[in-house]
Amino acid sequence: MSSFVSELTPRRIDTASPVSLLDAPENADAIALYDYWNAKRGERAMPDRRDIRPSEFVRMLPSVAIIEVIGGGRDFRFRLFGSELANWMGCDRTGQRFSEMLPTPGSDLMPEQVQKRWTDVAGGALAAARPIFPKAPVLTAGAVLTMHAVIMPLTAGGTEIEQLFGGAFVTSTPT
Repeated sequence: MSSFVSELTPRRIDTASPVSLLDAPENADAIALYDYWNAKRGERAMPDRRDIRPSEFVRMLPSVAIIEVIGGGRDFRFRLFGSELANWMGCDRTGQRFSEMLPTPGSDLMPEQVQKRWTDVAGGALAAARPIFPKAPVLTAGAVLTMHAVIMPLTAGGTEIEQLFGGAFVTSTPT
């Protein structure tokens, strides 16, 4: 079964449950995106943003995000927020700074909670300086779903992390 489940709406991350960090990706699409990043880095700690070519992972583009690191991690901004992410989150976050994020439609969270949750995940990836693999339950009207993500650091012509590259894939949870 494909991990692209656009036909199941509305859905959102279960904000009452903690995000789990896995040691390795479990989802086939997350594994494929991680393998792509790993191949691009070669012997380096991480690839450069110029190494990432969207034409090489077209099928996954709707579920991909690129996050710009601002001020060494004091803030972050979505440079790209894939259409599938926007669909299941209920809004397109392209161009948004994490410090200015508002809750998605229908969310019971306060803006500060949304901002902290996103900043904690991105900050964790930045601090780790290596890929991280978040997993979280997704709330829907009837199905049990799980979000599998991979977030990976990128340089931009140097050795410092300038961007985070990754994807989130919503799948049916076996019962």
